[in-house]
Amino acid sequence: MDLVAVVLRVIHIVCGVYWAGTLFFVATFLQPAVSAAGPEGGKVMQALMRRRYLDVMPAVAILTILSGLDLYRRASGNFSADWIGSRHGVILTIGSLAAIVAFVIGVLLMRPAARRVGPLVQGAQELPEGPDRDARLAEAAALRRRTAMSGRWVAGLLVVAVIGMAVARYV
Repeated sequence: MDLVAVVLRVIHIVCGVYWAGTLFFVATFLQPAVSAAGPEGGKVMQALMRRRYLDVMPAVAILTILSGLDLYRRASGNFSADWIGSRHGVILTIGSLAAIVAFVIGVLLMRPAARRVGPLVQGAQELPEGPDRDARLAEAAALRRRTAMSGRWVAGLLVVAVIGMAVARYV
């Protein structure tokens, strides 16, 4: 028994389930509910930020990807082109690339936009009614839309990754 492979597999599966499951929940239930709640929804998002949601999720994703890459390397015989070109290899490659693209979208689009919303709204609330306040609130609304859209993309790509990992051994 290869203990390192077992540990990598446990890390990959546990972190992958956490990453994908959390993003599915956020994209399909939490984000729409927070948006529907209006200003009260902002309190929920602030509570998530205090619990370091935007720091934990990238760390979990990195653990998923790094453990997956080493498992992929092991399964492919150090990235053998023949294995990668097999049906099994192609499906795992597509799933792996979907997860990596999801991570990039999450880190480069979703996370920065989500980080900026809270301070913008808080700053807008401190301003008197007028164009400056309206401009900040409009910018926050645009960032919320970007966060929601990128969250849907990340969740969709993670669906592709999960399906790939689930079916690859059966093709």
